[in-house]
Amino acid sequence: MGSAAPAFRPGAVRIAAPLLGGGLVGIASAYVLAAATGTRLPVGELWTWVPAAVLAGVVVPVLSPQYRVELGADFLVLHGGRRRDIAWRDVIGLEVRKTVGVRTVVVHVSDGRRTPLRAPMSFPDRRFDDKTRLLVDWWTARPGGPDRV
Repeated sequence: MGSAAPAFRPGAVRIAAPLLGGGLVGIASAYVLAAATGTRLPVGELWTWVPAAVLAGVVVPVLSPQYRVELGADFLVLHGGRRRDIAWRDVIGLEVRKTVGVRTVVVHVSDGRRTPLRAPMSFPDRRFDDKTRLLVDWWTARPGGPDRV
């Protein structure tokens, strides 16, 4: 096989958005809590916290482990903090699950485990459906795919 196996990676926006949003919500919450308790926070502190939240939103995606899902001939390979191989013959189902408006793929394995994949993910990927279709097609083409008895 001359071509590389298909792989899915979460984009930088997918990693940064929750972090940046959480940082900004945290800053806003601190100001609301301070106002509710009658404490005054200097506006100058806001200009210290906002750049820190933005910097974290930019730096963390660059420094985070290179997570990816690779479609191999015999295995679904999950790369991240550590490598995990799931044999295609052990996969009994692929489910698209929607949580808080974001769709992800969950792999059901014959031993009862369910493994949610961090990629592909519908937020903010407009090609999520195409990638999910490729994942399902790849699985169904493997020996022992979903048509096994």
